[in-house]
Amino acid sequence: MNCFLKMCTTLLMFFFLTSCSDHVSLDNLYGTYVADYKVASEQLTLNKDGTFLQKVTLKSNQKVDIAKGTWRYDLEMQGLVLDNNFLVVVDGLMRLNPDYLQPKKGIAILPPGVFFGNIRLGSSEGVLYKKIGQE
Repeated sequence: MNCFLKMCTTLLMFFFLTSCSDHVSLDNLYGTYVADYKVASEQLTLNKDGTFLQKVTLKSNQKVDIAKGTWRYDLEMQGLVLDNNFLVVVDGLMRLNPDYLQPKKGIAILPPGVFFGNIRLGSSEGVLYKKIGQE
């Protein structure tokens, strides 16, 4: 029985360590991601040419807004950097940002990670984009 428990514990730890990772290669970042929260949903497409397309759909009235900009992967910060025109749709309490159509000056940084084989951008405390397709 003791040997069985050790084997199960080892397998469980192996599964956990291989299922959750912060390392995502640049080639795996390209593609389309979605984020869904109470007030809106978003689709973010990262193109190989360094551009992105962000599509925001408000749930209250189905209004769709589109933003385009540029992105890069910063190896030192281990983050996806959206350089301009990225729309910040919700605030820290996940409420609709009333001036979300005014892109914030500066950059937005989304940390990428792999969770059970799925690439995600952002953090679980905020907006979390889940990859749905390759470019």
